[in-house]
Amino acid sequence: MRAYVSAIRYFNPGIDEDEAQRIVAAIARESLAAHVDPRLIVAIVATESAFDRTARSSAGARGLGQLMPSTASDDHVNDVEDIDQNIHGTVLTIKGNLDHYARYDTQRQYVYAIAAYNAGSGAVDEYHGVPPYDETVHYVWKVITLWRRLWGMSAT
Repeated sequence: MRAYVSAIRYFNPGIDEDEAQRIVAAIARESLAAHVDPRLIVAIVATESAFDRTARSSAGARGLGQLMPSTASDDHVNDVEDIDQNIHGTVLTIKGNLDHYARYDTQRQYVYAIAAYNAGSGAVDEYHGVPPYDETVHYVWKVITLWRRLWGMSAT
């Protein structure tokens, strides 16, 4: 857990230790419940918001996992700036994507699920893979690169 707190503080040097620990605890709890690799969630949140729970995108996405309002309401997230609620919605969304692409081999399942987190499953389904959008191609590369780096970190 200590390594993940350090990773969070690397991406967001202004975050205090207590908030970083709360984020790690939420990621651990929600990932365990959904059977999703917590390192994947750390990589997604780092890429989406750099662990800034007040982050807002020009498209309207908000919070740690940059949830869109429709996604947040579907996942019963009432306060997107709430650490526990946002991480819950983030994990449910990626879990839903992983389930949606479970018919593929593991590598494609994860690549498509990550792409769908960024571009939506409709776009991934339409293109039968990662949509040829520069943003999405870069997003998938960035998340997977960070995820691989996190595999080398000790969770203690």
